[in-house]
Amino acid sequence: MPAFQGFNLSELLSFDPASVGSATLEVDDQPQPNTITSQLQRIKDLLSAPIETLVQDSDAVKRILEEIEPQLPEALQLKLWPAGHLPFFRAKVKSARRRIDTRRSQLPLKADITKRCQLLNERKATLDAKADTSASTQRLKFLKKELEDFKEKVRATEQLIQDEETFIANSKREAEGLAAQLKTELEELSVLNRQIVAGKDEDDEAVIAEADRVHVEAIRAIETFLQ
Repeated sequence: MPAFQGFNLSELLSFDPASVGSATLEVDDQPQPNTITSQLQRIKDLLSAPIETLVQDSDAVKRILEEIEPQLPEALQLKLWPAGHLPFFRAKVKSARRRIDTRRSQLPLKADITKRCQLLNERKATLDAKADTSASTQRLKFLKKELEDFKEKVRATEQLIQDEETFIANSKREAEGLAAQLKTELEELSVLNRQIVAGKDEDDEAVIAEADRVHVEAIRAIETFLQ
């Protein structure tokens, strides 16, 4: 067995020993870089399948990873290792897909629920508006106060009307009494007035003076005759 058995000759030589048909050098049986590249491409192609398919069976990916794992950087190994065990997610993926499909099939139901909620919101707003009577109560209180003021004004006006009616009635009675008294006094005055001698003193004095002149003249005539 060659002394350098165990080395990856492809990393030490600048050419591929297999390309020159060398029988004297044994090449490590691990995959060569170009093989790793093709295997990684193969894994990539396999992983391009739908995830529902991969969670059912990812043995091909796992098998290839096991073949090339020693030649992969540790960081890449950590990234690729879960891809070889995707069936571990089978139950979760199936449940998730089932929920997604169910939700998509429930779009009409969601639309109906949304519409019903909108109607309920509108009805609730209407209910709140009807239930909130604070503004109406305040207006009612104001109207009652205004009505009470009107009633008080009506009562006061009715009292004024009654007072005026009483005053008018009393005035009429007083006027009737005064009229009767005035009539009586007028009648008495008429009686008294009828007792008044008509005419003027000057006229009567003239009559008296004329009569007096006649009797004076008669006396003078007698006296003249008797002389």
